[in-house]
Amino acid sequence: MAKSGDPYLTVTEATRQINDTFEAVFPQLLFHGEISQLTVAASGHLYFSVKDQGAQLSCVMWAGMVRTLSFKPAQGVAVRVHGRPNVYAQSGRFQIVVSRLLEDGEGELQRKFLELKDRLQREGFFSVERKRPLPFLPRAVGLVTSKTGAVLHDMMVKLRERFPSMVVYLSETRVQGDGAAKEIASAIRKLDESKLVDVIIVARGGGSLEDLWAFNEEEVVKAVFAASVPVVSGVGHETDTTLCDFAADVRAPTPTAAAEMVVPKVSDLLQRVGELERRLKDFDRWLQPLVQRVDELSMRLDARAGMVVAEAKLRIKAAEARLTSIKPDKVLELLRGRIDLFHGRLYRVGMASTDRHRATVTHLHERLRRAIPSERIAHHRGIVDSLGGRLLVGVQRGVEDARSKVVSLGQRLDSINPQRVLDRGYSIVRVSGKNVRSVVDVSSGDTMEISVSDGVVLGTVTQRSKER
Repeated sequence: MAKSGDPYLTVTEATRQINDTFEAVFPQLLFHGEISQLTVAASGHLYFSVKDQGAQLSCVMWAGMVRTLSFKPAQGVAVRVHGRPNVYAQSGRFQIVVSRLLEDGEGELQRKFLELKDRLQREGFFSVERKRPLPFLPRAVGLVTSKTGAVLHDMMVKLRERFPSMVVYLSETRVQGDGAAKEIASAIRKLDESKLVDVIIVARGGGSLEDLWAFNEEEVVKAVFAASVPVVSGVGHETDTTLCDFAADVRAPTPTAAAEMVVPKVSDLLQRVGELERRLKDFDRWLQPLVQRVDELSMRLDARAGMVVAEAKLRIKAAEARLTSIKPDKVLELLRGRIDLFHGRLYRVGMASTDRHRATVTHLHERLRRAIPSERIAHHRGIVDSLGGRLLVGVQRGVEDARSKVVSLGQRLDSINPQRVLDRGYSIVRVSGKNVRSVVDVSSGDTMEISVSDGVVLGTVTQRSKER
């Protein structure tokens, strides 16, 4: 209390009186709003504000009470608060000491929305890879919406404005309330199974999260996902988001915008057709010189191909002439001469090498005889004689090996001699000096020269037949 006669209180006394008044007038204050400025202290205490469009209140919830919560507070979550007003003496800050914190109905829906969104996304219902483009000009458009709302009227006005003759099928459904989600899913499946439309628009006007909840139900998401034609979601306003938007192939900010997306304007199409006609005429003028150029290149290619073929035929004939002029006997005789030449060279090289080594041995023997005492001469003479004998044997063995290789090569050459083939019973047939390889190389009446192992037989072709 203040001193007697002094009307002024100390700050501590004023704070205590304010808190006493709060406790007397507001033993428990109940209010609701949206969480903002959320901070979790290291001690576990929770500091946050609860706000609406007009004001906000600072709140604190002690760690012991935080542990009793059945949900996790987060920025933007709607809550209902039980607490008591208090002025924190150390900072003079007005705050609400919260004793109970409940998730508001809208906040509960938001939590369910996020949980369902996360699960369906993991299951692939929102995959970007599966989303399909809208048809350029659909045969007919299907609408899934209520027939009583302004949404249907606005969409039909927009569709008729853009494409007056467009065929539209309405699959009527409720868009809000219990059982609406089941009706919406059934309406989507009904349109899809009819095979009458090329695109489906699912539409509804704006509203709260609770009003739009039917479009967040799992059965609606699955019906949109399973549709065989592209689906456009035009649910709510641009700021509203539903799970139907994520599952659809295209999301429109409003129902009217969805109508604009699915059909083009007739005037734009006519203008495009005129532009394409002009471009087609320009293309014809551009294409004609190219066609003429292709014809010229084709004729040049044909002429060049004929020249190449003629050149190849001449080369083949020249090769055949060279092959005919080759005589196997002369080739074998030439090879034998070269073998004899190599044999003589090898023998001379071997003998020259032997003579050099023998001279070296003799020279070394003489040096040893002069340099080494007489009692060691006999010992080293034996070694020298042994080495000389081994060297001579090695050279002779090398000569014999070379001679064996030469003989083997001669036998191999002899084995491919055409005369050996004739000795085995084969023959060579020639007509006009050319070897006969096929029945097409002879004609009836041709004179044949048949070479056998011991001579030549002459004959005349009387008949020919070709094996199949």
